Amino acid sequence: MHDVIPELSAEERRRSLGWLAWWWIETFTIVGSEPVFDKPVREAPEYIRFYVDCYALGKDGHRRFNHVFLSRPKGCDKSGKAARLALFEALGPCRFAGWAKGGETYTFLGQTYTYAKGEPMGRPISGPNIVCLATAEDQSGNVYDVIKYNCEHGPLAQLRGYGLDVGNTRILLPEGGSIKPGNSNSSSSDGGKQTFVVCDESHLWNVPRLKNSYYTYKRNLAKRYGDADPWVLETTTMYRPGEGSIAELTYRTAQDILAGRTKRDQHLLFDHRYSALGVEDLHDVDKLKHGLYEAYGSAAKPPERWPGVRKPLTYDWIFEPDGTMAPVDTHGLSEHGYKLSDPGVQPGPSKDGWVDIRGQIADILDPASDVGNSVRYYLNSLTSVSDAWLADSLIRKHTSYEYLFTENAGEDLNQLALWRHVIDEDDAITLGFDGSLSDDATALVGCRIRDGLLFLIRLEQKPDGPEAADWRVNVDAFDRAARFMLDNYNVKAFFADVAYWRDVIIGWENDYANLDLVPMHTNGEPIKFHTNTWRADMMQSLMDMHTAFSKEWEPSDDDDEPVVGDVELMADPRLLAHFRNARRKDFKQSNPDGSPKYLIYKETPNSPLKIDACMAGLLAYTARTRVLESRPKHRPRRTHISRVY
Repeated sequence: MHDVIPELSAEERRRSLGWLAWWWIETFTIVGSEPVFDKPVREAPEYIRFYVDCYALGKDGHRRFNHVFLSRPKGCDKSGKAARLALFEALGPCRFAGWAKGGETYTFLGQTYTYAKGEPMGRPISGPNIVCLATAEDQSGNVYDVIKYNCEHGPLAQLRGYGLDVGNTRILLPEGGSIKPGNSNSSSSDGGKQTFVVCDESHLWNVPRLKNSYYTYKRNLAKRYGDADPWVLETTTMYRPGEGSIAELTYRTAQDILAGRTKRDQHLLFDHRYSALGVEDLHDVDKLKHGLYEAYGSAAKPPERWPGVRKPLTYDWIFEPDGTMAPVDTHGLSEHGYKLSDPGVQPGPSKDGWVDIRGQIADILDPASDVGNSVRYYLNSLTSVSDAWLADSLIRKHTSYEYLFTENAGEDLNQLALWRHVIDEDDAITLGFDGSLSDDATALVGCRIRDGLLFLIRLEQKPDGPEAADWRVNVDAFDRAARFMLDNYNVKAFFADVAYWRDVIIGWENDYANLDLVPMHTNGEPIKFHTNTWRADMMQSLMDMHTAFSKEWEPSDDDDEPVVGDVELMADPRLLAHFRNARRKDFKQSNPDGSPKYLIYKETPNSPLKIDACMAGLLAYTARTRVLESRPKHRPRRTHISRVY
């Protein structure tokens, strides 16, 4: 899977210096690292698009992004790409110089680029100051090594006779400026005026010394905003959750932007490639191959054989919207008529790829290999903390309608109500509510009865910044949202945690007594749910829902034939985050199978990682279960079938 936040339009990609950057990099740079040091660079489609996104411009000619995050599995040449971008920043026409009328040219080292009409033209930075950060003070880092090799051996080595001074600790540029390996001492780096900073392997930047250094260099970029439009590039493999690394913090920022929770950092480009293959499927070689091709994308060599494909496997490949991997012809079209620019299509293995996934397969299947590390390093996928209620792979497997949210990244999701594109007014649904007043979050979640699809209707969450001091939940907005659902949708049951909201819930029960909502307990109150005292009910609900996540979702169009034990999450990033944040705490009591009973909590009582939407989703799902249990026993009902292979 390939998450790009934000996803740029074709028009925005045309308004980019990235096309010039691609030409410059392929014309003047070489690989510069093992095993093919002197091979000319040939970028695959996925990375051409990355360069174009990196250098996207606003209509005023300024850079769209001052922070770029590139996340790929091990072996994808992230450091090499960062080095080549650093060379373009140091020596190439990397900043806006005006719009081409068509036919203008740029010439460098005897090679000429001709601008198309309307294309942005480039100019070099005056006095570029470039720093390549490494995690240890006594090493220059992979990025600087590739830069140095290019300046000594590639086409750019011609400049050594014109002022290019190459050393182990700095490279002085012909027209002034420098490229240097960074120092992890934050005090010594303060005062710099960097125009481009590379933070390589940012998942390893997880201790105060390194993080302070990173933020110092990032602050320095502001000093050159007026003339240099500076930016920082992070390259990383998936972080280890809970370490608080720079990569983890950037990942959270991207999810906040996607969810519309933050308006402060809209200048982040987040480009993350991964596979959602679960740990339980790593032993299945066919699924593992597909997962690795999905994670490595254009960095992977095409397969020698592939089921259902007869033509020679020397083409570029794509992943079609349904996940099928298919080669494209010389016109870029797959057999089903898809091309890379189509919605939902992602780059696949490339004829210019270099990773032979057989090596990754051998290491993953080695009994001595750590499973968690294999998932992070090779599938570039988020692993779960040890006490997570749900493994991240289960959450990803039970997520649908991603396209609705990637197309609306950064928008107010409460106002957009994207769930209305999926849920009809006639659909039988249940509701779940978990509330706070001045802390945590408050959430209203729906669940479609026929297939267990959970959708987030409204969420308000305490902000992290100084505005948190006087923040309070908009009680009236949630009251209106619940009443809107009860008035306009086919609600069969509604479970709401009574804490802090008893009076509001009593109003719902009184005003909607005519709906004959199914209660949690026979002859009980129709909406009130006491999560703090009904511990046995909560434990059973958690076990039921976890069991449902362990099965495949079976969508159903028939309200009269629901799938018992089915669950799915609509891909609202706020809902997904709250499910990921849930931690389990085991108790001494045991279930019939001998496993411990448990409840879920936040990471810590004051943690900013909220779980209220998860709790509301659990209540909505529990309400669905009660509705199905209350139906006449003779009614048809589908259940999951366990298949034996």
